[in-house]
Amino acid sequence: MKNNKILIVLVVILIAVATFIYIKTNNVKQGTIDDMEGAKSDFAIKDTASITKIFITDAKGQKVTLIKTEDAWMVDGEYVARPDNIRLLMKTFSRIDVRSPVPKTAFNNVVTQIATSATKVEIYQDEDEPSKTYYVGGSTNDHQGTYMVLETEGVKSSVPFIMYIPGNYGYLTTRFFTEPEQWRDAVVFRYLPKEIKRIEINYFETPEESFVINNNKGQFTLSDIGSNKVIPVDTAILNEYVSRYRKIYYEMIDVESPKEKIDSTIASPPFMSMKVVDFIGGSNEIVIYHMPNFRKLQDPKDLTEFEYDVDRMYGYLNGELFTYIQFATFDNITLPKRYFSK
Repeated sequence: MKNNKILIVLVVILIAVATFIYIKTNNVKQGTIDDMEGAKSDFAIKDTASITKIFITDAKGQKVTLIKTEDAWMVDGEYVARPDNIRLLMKTFSRIDVRSPVPKTAFNNVVTQIATSATKVEIYQDEDEPSKTYYVGGSTNDHQGTYMVLETEGVKSSVPFIMYIPGNYGYLTTRFFTEPEQWRDAVVFRYLPKEIKRIEINYFETPEESFVINNNKGQFTLSDIGSNKVIPVDTAILNEYVSRYRKIYYEMIDVESPKEKIDSTIASPPFMSMKVVDFIGGSNEIVIYHMPNFRKLQDPKDLTEFEYDVDRMYGYLNGELFTYIQFATFDNITLPKRYFSK
C-alpha cells in the first residue's frame, strides 16, 4: 500500500513537470511578447460617462468627430448621433480586453498593417488632449480578435495586442467607422402632436387618397391638398394617427448603390411623399420610391413574383439622404384618406 502511494505521488510530480515544460516550450514557439518593455494594454475606460469627445479617422483621411452636449451626442457639430451607435461605442470602451499578445510569427506583419492602414480613435475625457488613443487594425484569422495598439500621454505601446469583447463574437474594426452619415440619428419624424402644424401626404399613384392634416389650436382637421374645406372624419382616429409621428426612423443610408443608380431613382416618378411642418418653422420631408424586387420574392398564393420588394422602399430624406425604409415602420403612417372616414 505504501509503495502504491509513493508511485502515485511520483506520477503526479512527473505530470506537473511535463505540463510546465510544455507550457514554457509552447510559449517560446508562440513567441509571446507580453513581457516586452514599453507594452501598454490598459485599453478599457471604466467611466464612460466622463467621455466628452471621440475623434475617428481612417487611413484614407476620412474622419468624423463625435461631441457630447447637454442634450445629445452630435456628429461634426451638425447632426444628432444615433443613440444605438453611441451606446455600442461606450460598451466597447468599457468592456474591451486583451485576448492575447500578438505571436512573434505575425508580429512584423501586424505592425506594418497598423502603421499603414489602421483607424485612429482618439478618446477625450474633458481634456484638451486624448486620454487614450486606439490604433485599430484588422481581424485575426478566426475573426474573433482585433489587432490594436494603445497610445497614452502621447506615447505608443511598443507592441500590439489582440483585443476582444468578452462574451461577444466578431472583431471590433467595424465599430469605428468614419462616414458621418452613418453616425447620424436615423430619425425621419420625431414630433409630439402639439409640435405639429401640418402633415401633408401625397400619393402620386392614387391622388384621390392624398390629404392634409392641419393643427388649429390643438384641434386636428383633415382636408384635400389645395383645399381649405374640412372633411368630416373620426377625430379619435385622426388624433391617434397624429400621435404615431413620435418615432419614425429609416433603416439605413444606401452607401452601396452607385451615384448613377441613385440619381436615376430620384428622377423617376415617386410612389408618395410625406411632409411634416412644425410651429417653429422647421420641416421634414421624405419622398418614397418603390424598390425593385431584386430578391425575386413570390406571392405564396400563386407563386408569381411581386412587382416590387414587399419589405423595403427607398426614401429620399430632405433632398440629401437616400435611404432604405421598411414597410414595417411606415405602414402605420402611409394610410389612405378613406382610413379616417366616419
